[in-house]
Amino acid sequence: MNKDHPDVVIVGAGISGITAARKLQSYGHVVEVIEKGRGVGGRMATRRFAGARFDHGAQFFTSRGSDFAKLIETASQQGAVKKWTNGFSDDPDGYTRWCGSSGMTSLVKWMVAEANINVRTRTTVNDLRDIPSNAYILTAPVPQCLAILSFSQMLPNPGTHIQLSSISYKPTIAILLRLDEPPSLFPEHGGIQFLDHQDLAFISDNQRKGVSDEPAITVHLSNILSESLWEDSDQEVLAATTVLIEDHLSGVRITDYQIQRWRYAGPADTWSEPTLVWGSEPTIALAGEAFAGPKVEGAFRSGLAAAEKINIALSSTAKSMERFKNA
Repeated sequence: MNKDHPDVVIVGAGISGITAARKLQSYGHVVEVIEKGRGVGGRMATRRFAGARFDHGAQFFTSRGSDFAKLIETASQQGAVKKWTNGFSDDPDGYTRWCGSSGMTSLVKWMVAEANINVRTRTTVNDLRDIPSNAYILTAPVPQCLAILSFSQMLPNPGTHIQLSSISYKPTIAILLRLDEPPSLFPEHGGIQFLDHQDLAFISDNQRKGVSDEPAITVHLSNILSESLWEDSDQEVLAATTVLIEDHLSGVRITDYQIQRWRYAGPADTWSEPTLVWGSEPTIALAGEAFAGPKVEGAFRSGLAAAEKINIALSSTAKSMERFKNA
């Protein structure tokens, strides 16, 4: 194995990619994470503008499995995450909804710092051959992964390629509204989840949530409405949104806004296994919420599974080379 470059290059610094990086480093591998955005977190995203802070991707996460529960317990003890609420309905189900202590990106930032992970941001990957490595883990949405793999001439077998190409995603538009004063018609915790609404999916009061010091709400439109408004102007999206949430604003004035379009907000279809691995020298793995379910914990489990598979592949290659040298 060549030690002039990282053992593993991971594309994407969301929770799946960072989880894989942490696990591989614990096995002693040299890892580099490459992220096209300005920071880590992926859809666990927090943004600041107009003096306020907004969670504008995933709004919360739950913890069911033991591995994720251990991570969240440690992150909670170190102040990276906090309990938000036990449910958004009048009859909560009792499962803790967690959020980042100062925004949803807090968890992934803590994971990076705690493990001292090397992340190269603001870097777009087009051809994996430009960043030599013994193995690659791609955690972007599947269509983006396939585009990179095609350009890199590292696609899986044709049958698998066809199956991967059939995985589709649901779009979501998030509207970030800076307000002149806090809206009154919100629960104390600030979250309103719409399970059966045709047009709305979630509204979060970032100030009540503890993310923002200033009045700021995030509105997530339903997948159906997001699709229909996708090509509309920001002004048209804002106009449609203000009509939908007029009662929740209750006369509060919007002083500024931004629109975030998430083309790949969540997979409509998922792969049957938590990761997909093929090849040798290099070995390729795909991970992310399309491989373990469209939730934060699912993306975590997928990253963990990819790291385990890559570690086995690299260990096997190292043993084969050692036997060859000793032959």
